[in-house]
Amino acid sequence: SRCKVLQPCGPKLPEDTHPVQCHLLGLEAMLRTRPFTAQRIYGMGFIVIVMMIILGIHCCFVFLNYFPKLWSWDAILVLLVYHVFFANLLASFYGCIMTDPGLVPPNWGFYMGDETKRRRYCKMCNVWKPDRTHHCSICNRCILNMDHHCPWINNCVGFYNRKFFIQLLSYVYLSLVVVVIFTVPELWNRIGLLTRDSGVTNPTLEWISTIFLICAFCMSLLLLCTLTNFIKFHMKLVLENYTTIENLEREEGARSKFDIGRRRNWEQVFGSQAWLWWLPMHTQASRPIGDGVRWRVHYTRVIDEDEELPHE
Repeated sequence: SRCKVLQPCGPKLPEDTHPVQCHLLGLEAMLRTRPFTAQRIYGMGFIVIVMMIILGIHCCFVFLNYFPKLWSWDAILVLLVYHVFFANLLASFYGCIMTDPGLVPPNWGFYMGDETKRRRYCKMCNVWKPDRTHHCSICNRCILNMDHHCPWINNCVGFYNRKFFIQLLSYVYLSLVVVVIFTVPELWNRIGLLTRDSGVTNPTLEWISTIFLICAFCMSLLLLCTLTNFIKFHMKLVLENYTTIENLEREEGARSKFDIGRRRNWEQVFGSQAWLWWLPMHTQASRPIGDGVRWRVHYTRVIDEDEELPHE
């Protein structure tokens, strides 16, 4: 397939700019964290709710289900696998919340170069908006490659934290799968013992702990059912190089002009090193490909789009 890269229309760097300086600029943008504004502080209530649900299920599974079984080899193995998923869940959750999704570079768009197409201007931020950039009314700023604003992470999902968002969904899902699968036999045994009254030393305490375990199981099952289609939807968007906002505007059966193949679409979010796709942090080897401003586009679809424009 034929592809081309949109020409840079940001501030023109001096000719003697060292490549290391360009590298440091990209690294700075990649590692930038969101400041704690008043809006961010007010929105932390949703994060508290999410953490209460996560820690509630976690404590019930670990302390009520498997802690009494330590140190058997099967309990150690299950807890080891579970805590790998759970640790990455927490790391990706932190990345979603704290990573800046992407700012429009200062003075971007004033140097137009050879570009002749019409540029979008944000009157709220007083900046020219690159392709795929949108203004978030909640964050009150423009976001590079904005996907959507998510209240559960109190942040926008954009170019620099979309990877963490997909990882968060994946690790939550995997953790819940482990919880559901390995809680079923425990509940079966507990309910069987309590209903048969077969010499339980403290039945009241056993019933209370069992009720907590049932609540954690039901919540996990509900979240699994809810997340299944949600994860499939977002994975499909990444593979087709769409954002949620762009998907709302797409015509049925249309392909994105930014679609450059499923593998390369995926690498724009997760980086080019497949063995690091699981890692919930940005390194030079695992960072998203690109800068969120300039995008590779499918040449033939750009031509088709131009031909559909009315002649002035």
